[in-house]
Amino acid sequence: MTVWASIRAKLIGLTADVLLLLKMMLKSYSIRGMGTDISPFLKMLGSFFELATFYDQERSNLVDKATIIKDSKPYLKVKEHLEIVLRVWDEKSKELSTAIKSLEKVRNKVKKLKAHRDAAKQEVEEMESKVSATEEEFHKCSDVSLATTNASNVVEKKKQVL
Repeated sequence: MTVWASIRAKLIGLTADVLLLLKMMLKSYSIRGMGTDISPFLKMLGSFFELATFYDQERSNLVDKATIIKDSKPYLKVKEHLEIVLRVWDEKSKELSTAIKSLEKVRNKVKKLKAHRDAAKQEVEEMESKVSATEEEFHKCSDVSLATTNASNVVEKKKQVL
């Protein structure tokens, strides 16, 4: 069993040409005279040869079809269109990246402006409270001076009456 496994391991990497050569060599030698039946080996070698030949033919067909497709007008048109689309996509992605950076800058400016606006609102509120306190104080003072003026008018009238 290990002999067959070792033979099989050695045959895995063989090409169709090497298999054909090996098959011819085995047939040309008269190994059968040694009392060893190699017909299963020859069948296996023949199967490998057929498989390798089939693989080579299919690979060749695939290469031919790929060449035909690459040279066809629809393929060339699609390839050209794909290149244009990729170029446009690359340009648009660069534009988008630039726009995103600009938006980030604007967003930061907006945050700063909102902070300044909030600070200004707070200052306005403080000033309005100071103004209203000053107005109240002014009204109190004007009421006192009005009362003083009225009182002095009353005192003057009393002086005249006396």
